[in-house]
Amino acid sequence: MSETVETDVERIPHGYLLTTLTYDVDDPVTWPQHRHDEHELLWSDGGMARLEAEGRMWAIPPSLAVWVPAGTVHTASAERGAQVRATYFVDAEPNVHAMPRTVTGVAMIEPLRVLLAHNLQRHLDDDARMRLQRVILDLLVPAPQESFDLRMPRSPHLHMVASAVLADPADKRTTAAWAYECGLHERTLARQFEAETGMTFTQWRILARLQLAVRELTVGSSIVSVSRKIGYRNPSTFIEHFRALTGRTPAEYARGEQTAAAPG
Repeated sequence: MSETVETDVERIPHGYLLTTLTYDVDDPVTWPQHRHDEHELLWSDGGMARLEAEGRMWAIPPSLAVWVPAGTVHTASAERGAQVRATYFVDAEPNVHAMPRTVTGVAMIEPLRVLLAHNLQRHLDDDARMRLQRVILDLLVPAPQESFDLRMPRSPHLHMVASAVLADPADKRTTAAWAYECGLHERTLARQFEAETGMTFTQWRILARLQLAVRELTVGSSIVSVSRKIGYRNPSTFIEHFRALTGRTPAEYARGEQTAAAPG
């Protein structure tokens, strides 16, 4: 895929600190590989988006935003019905300079969501908007412990395996079965996969399953149906894995999503 460098659009009005563009997705969409002169916070007001950057794939449910530093090459996609939001920041404020110069998760806490939405209102005068935008900058806090990111393998054969798992996390093919398809010994595939992703194939597949689980929970699917859809025979194992990643049970996560989505 050829790289497109987006430098021809003035996104942030002169004198302001940030602006948000909204994309309500009627059909599944993929934004081709590109980069921005501004920092970007990609988030969702409903539904699931994905971002691929720096060799990682990020799931973006409504509870998580992803910080994309200026100049970072990335692609993004969203499912039908998603309400994708892209907030761009000028690279001049101390708060922004404190953010990592690498892609990272940001907890989409309710005050941050509300203020970003309020910033979209047209009736705000300049002074009020600037005060609002400075508070938004104060609320930007990296949250790597809540980041649903996957490091994608670089090798074509391993990238094929990883893409197949993302397409169907319930696929029960073992490491040995995937190695056979790739024409490799099982230990060779396992060693290469861990070297390129930083985790074992089993650990990587668990995280891929939890990405799908987050998407299903945000649309109201039951915990039992979600656990079955992503390949867990026992819902208690799914709950254990989910809590280990997020610090919350799927039920607690789903309740939080419903609260965040409720009108104020």
